[in-house]
Amino acid sequence: MLSNVIPSLVDGFRMENLDGEFVLLHPARDAVFYMNRTGALVWQLCDGSRTVDEILNLLSAAYPDSAEQIRADVPALVHSLIDQGILKSG
Repeated sequence: MLSNVIPSLVDGFRMENLDGEFVLLHPARDAVFYMNRTGALVWQLCDGSRTVDEILNLLSAAYPDSAEQIRADVPALVHSLIDQGILKSG
């Protein structure tokens, strides 16, 4: 379970907003990842200062109508970003 994991950014990635499309770039790895608005927000919140549970609580409070979906989707997204080497778990 990821609830107590503190995800953080992998050095070298930067976020670009191209006409509403979010792109994560890592020039040294020649990597490009496309993200939706939610994914970009989650990536920004994974700054090494919050657990996954704290991120879930922040997003659920900000978007109460989507809280159930947030609790289902965010841990899966964080797990995927860790697996792809975009985030690291601490």
